[in-house]
Amino acid sequence: MKSIYAFVFFVSMTIGVFPVLSYGQDDINFTIGKTPYRISLSTGTGVLLGQSEEIVYKYSKKDDKLSQLNWDLNPLVYLGSALSFSRADPLAGLGVAADLSVKFGLPILSGTMEDRDWHDSSVSTSYDDPRLTNFSSHDAYIQGAMLLDVSGGISIPIAAEVVIKAMLSVSYMRFSWIAQDGYLEYMQDGWDKKYLQGTGITYDQNWLILSPELGLFWPFHQVLTLDFRFFISPLIFASNTDTHINKNVQYSDIIQGGLYLEPYLDLSFSSNQNLSLVLHGSWRYITGTRGDTYLLMIGSSSNLFQKNPDGIRAGASYSAFDLGLSLKFALPLGKLSKKN
Repeated sequence: MKSIYAFVFFVSMTIGVFPVLSYGQDDINFTIGKTPYRISLSTGTGVLLGQSEEIVYKYSKKDDKLSQLNWDLNPLVYLGSALSFSRADPLAGLGVAADLSVKFGLPILSGTMEDRDWHDSSVSTSYDDPRLTNFSSHDAYIQGAMLLDVSGGISIPIAAEVVIKAMLSVSYMRFSWIAQDGYLEYMQDGWDKKYLQGTGITYDQNWLILSPELGLFWPFHQVLTLDFRFFISPLIFASNTDTHINKNVQYSDIIQGGLYLEPYLDLSFSSNQNLSLVLHGSWRYITGTRGDTYLLMIGSSSNLFQKNPDGIRAGASYSAFDLGLSLKFALPLGKLSKKN
């Protein structure tokens, strides 16, 4: 797995060297009709700082939790590349814009996984018992992660130096964790710590989000440009799998709905019109999802997931800052087309 990430990074950096010799050329754009357009490639690295939650809710009380597992991203280190398509001069008139980005998380220790339960039949037979009954803490390791974002729409100049973008966006995220070692505590045992070794839980989380996107492009200085975007949507879908190895139990959650928010900001420093250093910052927040949870007893004769007989509901949430640094350059498509 590590070799795959290294290969992606190597290819990105190798591609990045290619157009450097062409920066002295003025004609790096290509035209659609009579309008000059540009395709740019960026490559870089960054970190995610935050947390993802795996939640089990009471069916009868929508917001009361039976269980909550917090999976840290502190940090998740990624390597990424992106392609952008836009009018060469967005301020010159109405244009089409599109973006594609992909990020791969490195397999490292990403913090701690904490598991809390509020109900245990040995303590209370009532789902109305509010007491915390179980707690465990483990080292959380990212085994793999991918974030893929695609958007497209139009750019509209509204002032001498401001462009508004109206876009549609599709985002896909996949995270895979394992929880290792650590300890657990039970209320019925007086909260005495019992230390653990090895892998106790694995968790795969998959998100798909459809969202409108509103953006503001502002070249406010000769060498500095702001690109601000805002996303908001209830169109959230997730498929998550939680495996408790020591208990031979696997849960599969199918959830949807809720609220997705993301403010996004790029600050670009451009030494010339074809090369930029980009500082990126964003915060992605997902909450309020609900859905069904299914149970599989590993090794059972049926080998089929059964809907949880207790009628409980599944949920998940996500909150993370994304901080990155990348090099962005225009691909010399116009120059190459003239050579041919």
